[in-house]
Amino acid sequence: MNQLVSIGGTSVGVTLPMAELRDEQLVSGGTGGEPLEIEETLLRVERFDRGAWQVVRTDEHEFPAYMERPAFCQQAQPTVEA
Repeated sequence: MNQLVSIGGTSVGVTLPMAELRDEQLVSGGTGGEPLEIEETLLRVERFDRGAWQVVRTDEHEFPAYMERPAFCQQAQPTVEA
């Protein structure tokens, strides 16, 4: 489970599992007294349905490629208008 956390009083963020961020090589250190180092990475976050967001690393999935439908699932049908 991930949770929302306050960021500066005007925004909120979603927590992501540290192990998964390490697998993606987005963070390093943070163990044994080492400082936690976070790779500067841009993420595209898009709401595509009520209660549903898509988060994509833009350095690996340049627009418009991130919008391509994966072969293993159906395209989500939006219910909210932008």
